[in-house]
Amino acid sequence: MNKHLFFSFFLIVTSLGLKAQTQTVKPTKDFTQDDIKDKLVQLAYNNPSIKIRDYEKDKSVSELHKSGANWLNYLTASANFNEVTLKTYKTTGTTTDIRNQIYYPLWNVGLNIPLGSLVGKSSDVRIARKNVAIATAEQEVAKRQVKAMVLSKYHDYLMTKEMLTLQNELTEDDYAAFSQAETKLANGSISYEGYTNAAQRYNDDRNKKLSLERDLANVKLDIEEIIGVKLEEVIAQ
Repeated sequence: MNKHLFFSFFLIVTSLGLKAQTQTVKPTKDFTQDDIKDKLVQLAYNNPSIKIRDYEKDKSVSELHKSGANWLNYLTASANFNEVTLKTYKTTGTTTDIRNQIYYPLWNVGLNIPLGSLVGKSSDVRIARKNVAIATAEQEVAKRQVKAMVLSKYHDYLMTKEMLTLQNELTEDDYAAFSQAETKLANGSISYEGYTNAAQRYNDDRNKKLSLERDLANVKLDIEEIIGVKLEEVIAQ
């Protein structure tokens, strides 16, 4: 009976394994270089220099709305109130009723519209609209500039990183040659000049490697200054 139980258990485990193998696993979307570049551009648009342009545009739009409503400041109204219109007069039996001495109209209402100011007002509105157009254009220019800058820096980063990879390989090869030269010099199978040449090549490669590491770190800092976050956070997404 134990054999039958073991055989049944074996069949169940085998069927589950086959079922798991036949299940289709959906491949995850690879984060391509284009995705990284798009993310860098979007982060660059949050740069303070772009926000300043956004604020300038909002300011220009507010000034346009303000200038459109300023024409109300040029209108003035006046009215004359008296005892009759306010019905505060008093009459006596010995005096003539004041209402018999009233000359019409009872109300004196005036509206003052300075025409010269209204003519200049239309020019102010046109100027405000031009300022909005200028702010919009400057905003677009700033976005294009920061986009070109961050993409150019990222291209420099990729190229410098590739150059550093190649330089590391050269440095390792020359280090191996230098180590062999040291051994051969100790055995007397190589001249001192040959040893010196091997050492010089290795030192030159080390200097190039250090320079490329510095360049890579600097261009990385330039990118992070633009996007405001660590470059590794963007690449790792």
